[in-house]
Amino acid sequence: MLDNVTSYLEAKVTKEMDVGTHTIFVGEIVDGDVINEKPCMTYDYYHQVKRGTTPKTAPSYVEEKKEEAPKMSKYKCSVCGWIYDPAAGDPDGGIAPGTPFEKIPDNWQCPMCGAAKSEFEKI
Repeated sequence: MLDNVTSYLEAKVTKEMDVGTHTIFVGEIVDGDVINEKPCMTYDYYHQVKRGTTPKTAPSYVEEKKEEAPKMSKYKCSVCGWIYDPAAGDPDGGIAPGTPFEKIPDNWQCPMCGAAKSEFEKI
């Protein structure tokens, strides 16, 4: 019977407030316990794990506009032909993925042949 219960709270009602469409109960906690450590279906869990979204028919729906990431150009080493792809970067050379070629330090070298950054051509 308690297979899907993670915890419980018991409260003594100390006040009731009629707010028109429903009643709010204010209480004093008198008991509570954690039954097991299973993850709960919290609002955050719903959005982060289940990818829950507001339906388009809901009055609170706000259309999300996805901005397209600017396409970054690739560059080719004119000495050996190695291609620098900004999406991959050069982690071994200390260049993080997503780094545009223009942001690479001028002293960076081709990881294949050691050619200078100035030896690369936009493709």
